[in-house]
Amino acid sequence: MHYRHEKFFDKGVELLDKKQYQEALNQFQQSILLNNKFIQAWVYKGICLEKLEKYQEAIQCYQEALEINPDVADLWYNKGATYCKMRRYNDALHCLNQVLAIEPERPFVRTMRSLILEIPPVWAQPSIKPDERPSDQELEDAAQAEAQLYLKRERQTSIERYIERFGEMEIGE
Repeated sequence: MHYRHEKFFDKGVELLDKKQYQEALNQFQQSILLNNKFIQAWVYKGICLEKLEKYQEAIQCYQEALEINPDVADLWYNKGATYCKMRRYNDALHCLNQVLAIEPERPFVRTMRSLILEIPPVWAQPSIKPDERPSDQELEDAAQAEAQLYLKRERQTSIERYIERFGEMEIGE
């Protein structure tokens, strides 16, 4: 038997496949209104919101799904990947650690986690006040910071490419 919330969901998946994200989002929202415990609708709503670059709203959808079932590794992965897109790496690491706690044999999650851990923290980068003439040490520190920023951008690009390659995990029906 096909329930009404599933019809909205199926239509949303069709629209998502056609890259009609706003229309798909509306269908997933209708599905959720009819059955707010339907995890797949929350996940696909989150994916649509990511495609629309509404990352914080996508995080909220993944969180809603996790409240229904916190033991789904792919939900934690999607949430972590979205945090990466927002450059909220500590939150992303927490989510990726949850994935590995549920399913330890996830090599691409381990790789993503390693890439994040290589990003130097923002507090380690020196700040130079524009109204002061920098000392030689400050210039050297600034050059090192610039190099670190370059590496950070390269690692961020690697993380983004990694996410694009694997995409969001779609939870099976």
